[in-house]
Amino acid sequence: MTAEMTVLAYIGIFALILTLIQGTRNVLVLGLPAAAGNQHDIDPWTGWNDRLNRAIRNLIEAIIIFAPVAVAVQLSGLNNDSSATGAYIFLIARIAHAIVYVAGIPYVRTTAWFAGVVGILMLASPLLG
Repeated sequence: MTAEMTVLAYIGIFALILTLIQGTRNVLVLGLPAAAGNQHDIDPWTGWNDRLNRAIRNLIEAIIIFAPVAVAVQLSGLNNDSSATGAYIFLIARIAHAIVYVAGIPYVRTTAWFAGVVGILMLASPLLG
């Protein structure tokens, strides 16, 4: 499997891990009946709980951009060192982004987000040139 597809799988696993943390948190904080329900009548999340939800949504938004680019590079056979490096930069940046987002470290979070964008651009470079 190419680096680009490996990273796509890893980022999916990472999204699953964050979602499992979120679900476990819901059960522990809300109780099983409320967590298993529609959660329409719960108080808004605050603090790290809110940041976890936002980090997951942000990761999903990034995956929506990363995945088609990675698949296009793969299907076109344009994989190269730059696209592989970009994919790994994206993975590391997104893991760092989620950690610092939940921890509430704003400027580092923005830097990690930007590094993920650079990773996507590097991944896409074979398609653009």
